[in-house]
Amino acid sequence: MLITLRRPSRPPSRSWVAVGVACLVVLTGCSQDEPAPSPEAETTTITPTPTPLSDYATDDLALARADFCDRVGQESLVDALGREPSDAISWGPGDQLPGTEEVSNEFGCAWTASTVTTGPADARAWIFAPPITAERAEDFASEMVGTKCRRLESAPELGAPGVAQTCTLNTGAALTGFYGLVGDAWVGCEVHGTDEVSRVGEWCVAVLEAMRPA
Repeated sequence: MLITLRRPSRPPSRSWVAVGVACLVVLTGCSQDEPAPSPEAETTTITPTPTPLSDYATDDLALARADFCDRVGQESLVDALGREPSDAISWGPGDQLPGTEEVSNEFGCAWTASTVTTGPADARAWIFAPPITAERAEDFASEMVGTKCRRLESAPELGAPGVAQTCTLNTGAALTGFYGLVGDAWVGCEVHGTDEVSRVGEWCVAVLEAMRPA
């Protein structure tokens, strides 16, 4: 069964509101019996900076093979899609994979944004529910690059083994994705509508952070 998600609206991981506290002066000024509290120090909202995949270590990274979709930050989605997502779906083990007749054995989600001028963009990510051995992952990596796709030899790897590819879809749009074994978890992340490798790599880092145990 395909599960429809609410539109992601998670705020940045850290935010503060600067509150100015002032003494209200009426005629004779502030009462000496009730001294005014000192103003709080002014603070600035911190916006997480996207991390390149090449700078993100996965050697000792532990991931939870579980639903992660509602932990993906809104800003990461906007960075990946280039605009606000307009729709989102998720699936889990036993569900039908979107757009196929296959039964899922993974936890995954996809966010879509579309405009008249730029067309659709789609950001996806998934993690296999069962643990995957290194030998099986080697098979996955060798089988991953499909028709109308080329392997990105110089791109950073997501896990080990790992593979990155860019493809031309039937619509003429590009698809770029990273796939690999992190610990015993096979992970995939891709963006439909771009061939910007660095942008998709940053999306994958955001996904991996969402997949970490809470």
